[in-house]
Amino acid sequence: MFSFFGKKDKENDNKKKGLSNTLGIDLGTLNTVVAKPSGDKFDLYKIPSVVAVKKEDPSYVLAVGEEAKAMLGRTPEDIVAVRPLRQGVIESIAQAESLLVYSMEKGSGDAMNTIDRIVVGIPGDASEVEKKAVEDIGTKSGASYVLVISEGLAAAIGAGLPIAEASGTMVIDIGAGSSDIVVISLGGITDIETIRSGGDDIDANIVERVKELYKVEIGLHEAENAKIEVGMVHSHSDADPIQTMVIGKSIETNKPEKVEIDSKLVADAAEPIITELIVSLSHVLERMSPELISGIYNRTIVVGGTSQLNGLKERIFEEVGVPVEISEDPMTVVAKGTAIVAAEPRALEPEVRLKAMK
Repeated sequence: MFSFFGKKDKENDNKKKGLSNTLGIDLGTLNTVVAKPSGDKFDLYKIPSVVAVKKEDPSYVLAVGEEAKAMLGRTPEDIVAVRPLRQGVIESIAQAESLLVYSMEKGSGDAMNTIDRIVVGIPGDASEVEKKAVEDIGTKSGASYVLVISEGLAAAIGAGLPIAEASGTMVIDIGAGSSDIVVISLGGITDIETIRSGGDDIDANIVERVKELYKVEIGLHEAENAKIEVGMVHSHSDADPIQTMVIGKSIETNKPEKVEIDSKLVADAAEPIITELIVSLSHVLERMSPELISGIYNRTIVVGGTSQLNGLKERIFEEVGVPVEISEDPMTVVAKGTAIVAAEPRALEPEVRLKAMK
């Protein structure tokens, strides 16, 4: 599995030993995904990127992950449930550290002292300060080797794309808080464009549209569930809308009220984000050399939770003429890519890529 640069596996015993102390982590706005290599597969752990903290001291973390997510909107006055990352950017170092430590504990089976190397995927336009913050958090958490790489590059590696080739590949990563468009050639990123919007913005727009149309206020959880159940984007081949039921609070009576919403409402809510994505994709294609066009025409993949919206594949082709494939594992492919790099630290070094070309 870890020979995606075309090299034959050697020294299998040493490699298996090395795999046991490595983790790949996709540090996301909505969920953090941990991948631990296990033979030819991965042990995967999905953790909500939520922490519960004391209101008067946000650095005092009370709960992390599923336990903290269950508290969103339901906590006592002196406790708040928050997300350490917003639009892919760390808002609180202390909270992000708790999330990363918790993720490493889950991935290591509570044997963190055995973890030597971790690789973390973050948005491609993250500043050096943001990258350094993640590296420092990882080191403080106990890892001796911490590498931060672009989520888009990690997704390409996790999907098994031939990133070492000169012809080029492209990854469109639509996350919860941000979206990356990444062009890769000879194992490195040749162009990248990041949009600070994603699935979270669609959820917020669904909440607003339901409030405007039905005078009912629903929670973000209800909006997200509706997006998953009936979500689609507008395209020339719009499917017949399907419906789902959400429960919220009537603005006029304050009583619980059921509302039936359909996929067209979700598509309307998604339209500003999809439009921004298409515009950014057009900019990337405008800058792209003719030598890379044929490669990305044949090798473009879409990852991230929002990639699962019906009609997205068709809409991208209609707008920019690039056929795309939706990843088979859009929620975990970034974490898998980081795990592969963690297992083979030299995989991204130029001499390794050039050797793979020969």
